[in-house]
Amino acid sequence: MTELPMFDAQGGSLVSFVPLDSATLKIEESSPYACSLVVVIWNLRVLLGFNVGRQQWELPGGTVEVGESAHDAALRELAEETGIHVDRISSVARAEFTFADDAHTYLTAVFAVTLDSAPAMVESDELVSFVWWDPTGGLLDGASPLDAEVARRCLLQE
Repeated sequence: MTELPMFDAQGGSLVSFVPLDSATLKIEESSPYACSLVVVIWNLRVLLGFNVGRQQWELPGGTVEVGESAHDAALRELAEETGIHVDRISSVARAEFTFADDAHTYLTAVFAVTLDSAPAMVESDELVSFVWWDPTGGLLDGASPLDAEVARRCLLQE
């Protein structure tokens, strides 16, 4: 596992990754998350989508809207960005990120779902292509190293 904090080429960083257990889950659900990420697992591989704005492969996810829970945001973002609709996802961790040229740290809820079969995915305005990445191998060319590290750490929790 890579030591944190770790940085990407754009100056962003993964500051912390704290696995959740059943004792802390209810407390964490009420925390003020800015974002949710979803690690989608199928056949021991993780789904990455190509983000047209950032020009890199990333996990599905995005901003938690006002009045929305981190859980609901994760389900919504997954469906909007990939066309994947699931009923249940598991809370895995909370992570903290910084972004280039921004002094703020953003608290992110990290969820995971394991699929029994390969889903039919739909491109969106944000994610335009998809790959199933093997997290036990090297980093996919053009992938966010921060998202890759989150995915690897999530798989250790599963």
